Amino acid sequence: MTNFINPPPPPDSALSRIPLPTRSRFQPLLLGVLALSLIPAGWLAVSRVQFENSEKNVALVMDYPALSQQAKETGQDPNELLLHYKTLGVNGVAVYEDVVASTIQRGQTYFLSGAELAARNPGNTAINPEWSYMTDIVPGVVEKLRARYNFAQNVKPVNIGGKTWFGWPVDPRFLPAGPDTAQIDRLKSEGFVVVYRPYADQRVLNEGADWPDVPFISFTGSEVMGIGNRDPDKLAAIKARLGNRVPTIIENTLQKGLDTLIEDRTAARMFSLNPSWQNSLFPEEVASKYALAARERTQRILYLRPFKTQAETETFLKRFTEQLSRSHITITQPVIRNYEPSSLLRWLSILGPLSALLLLGLSYPLPRLGLIVAGLALLGALGLNGGQPFPGMALVAAITFPSLGLVLRRRRMTDWFVATAFSLLGVLFVSALGTDKNSMLGLDPFSGVGLTLVLPIGLVLLSFLPRQDIRRTAAELYALPIRVGDVAVMVLVAAVFSLAVLRRGNTSSVGVSPAEAKIRQDLQDAIIRPRFKEVFGHPLLLLGLSGVLPGYFTILSLLGGLVGQASILNTFSHFHTPLLISATRAFIGLGAGLVFGYVTVWIARTVLRLWHSYGGWNGGRPALEKSGA
Repeated sequence: MTNFINPPPPPDSALSRIPLPTRSRFQPLLLGVLALSLIPAGWLAVSRVQFENSEKNVALVMDYPALSQQAKETGQDPNELLLHYKTLGVNGVAVYEDVVASTIQRGQTYFLSGAELAARNPGNTAINPEWSYMTDIVPGVVEKLRARYNFAQNVKPVNIGGKTWFGWPVDPRFLPAGPDTAQIDRLKSEGFVVVYRPYADQRVLNEGADWPDVPFISFTGSEVMGIGNRDPDKLAAIKARLGNRVPTIIENTLQKGLDTLIEDRTAARMFSLNPSWQNSLFPEEVASKYALAARERTQRILYLRPFKTQAETETFLKRFTEQLSRSHITITQPVIRNYEPSSLLRWLSILGPLSALLLLGLSYPLPRLGLIVAGLALLGALGLNGGQPFPGMALVAAITFPSLGLVLRRRRMTDWFVATAFSLLGVLFVSALGTDKNSMLGLDPFSGVGLTLVLPIGLVLLSFLPRQDIRRTAAELYALPIRVGDVAVMVLVAAVFSLAVLRRGNTSSVGVSPAEAKIRQDLQDAIIRPRFKEVFGHPLLLLGLSGVLPGYFTILSLLGGLVGQASILNTFSHFHTPLLISATRAFIGLGAGLVFGYVTVWIARTVLRLWHSYGGWNGGRPALEKSGA
């Protein structure tokens, strides 16, 4: 059994030709510093978990215009339909700012183009046919509207048949007209969380001055108010007018100026699906995506739109609320707070990545090269993050710890456990140094996250250089003969690695097949889905450490399997994902990878043994040698 768990590599394995690491006399000291720095890092991890556990609540906010459209199509009153959906879990409503056309639709004002008004009143030279005209049905409405805009002095009154018509130099129907306070007050009285969605328009005086008393503001468009005309004073006024209202951060739509607006306040992450994409999916698929957003991406405002039919909408809401219940996420009005880690504990945690990086450099077979590489990695990580120590050192931890275990030990299959242990230690430092308010909101993760899948491979690969003059090594590599098979293998490896890197993150540039999408959905609905890079990467690393593959395929497997270790740190670099969710994902991946890895090694040994023995084939050696004559 011991031989199966940790069989020795073949004597002619490529592993035996890799130079041994240098055992530095500073290794015990550096490991001691690393161990001590785990204390503040672990403390920060505990505080983060406590904070995240207190935030497991969401609001299900229905888009009111889309709801009204469905109500009209089904012959229902919008408010009655909304109250029906409330019984299925909806507890919030998104209400857009009124436009001037709303007052026309409600019968408060009357609108005519200047040409039409002139046609009805021939000979009246006071009418400008190029303007637009409005008159009151409810007294005072037009006068109140025109006072909102910076061209109010150009709104000319004209008396026609005893009625006062106000002429506008622009078509006013689509101008923002402020909130429908009566509607908002009614929704609040019915127990709904109201998200107000104002429009930005530079023609409006005192934008934000008439915002209703609601808990959340969600800006429309790609910029927040005050940015459209690049006016810092106006942005400051908008910031002051927010008061206790919490602005939303729309998933995958970072509005320009929002980071400035929330510098000294908080914000709520909000998730929604594009209506056209939603209508291309089944209700069960949409429910799965929303549940994933609430469970694994800390989205606190879930912005819903009804499906084409009421029956589909009901199916979606029932499935969605069931999944929220299974995840112990409550539906209520979220109280949004900032995560504020201790700066002292973060400074103490920096010692861990520093000592690990120094140990990595000193352990290279060529220590001077290792120290140069370590120094460049440190400067590069800090440079990418603008010299900021915490995100810079988080990147250092993310690239160092997956590499450290394989630089120190890489001779037997059990060395996989050493590499994994170092990767898991690195998780604590990445979390401690990279987690703050902005990174948890998804606004400002440390720069270079994509490099966490690439640089560890480079750090380990450089440690394979033999213990000799590097100029000699360069000359030998240059003179190395390359066969057509080698080129084919290199192209295949590069293609597979590029695919793995491009498919990182929640929204990658390379899509997935329908079959894989179905597998992913089923897994994430049943359990916390592991990352496929880890499920396939860990077996590759075990296969490489077994030494069973011939020639340089052992080295390729070793380096390819390093993606699994790097992916662990990359997983925890998504700070908007709760720490325990990332930990569960990583351990499921480790367990599956370990099982698949030992099965893969057994299959590889069996296949190679059959390949070399079946039918008496002996690798092309002469028959005389085979007979022993």
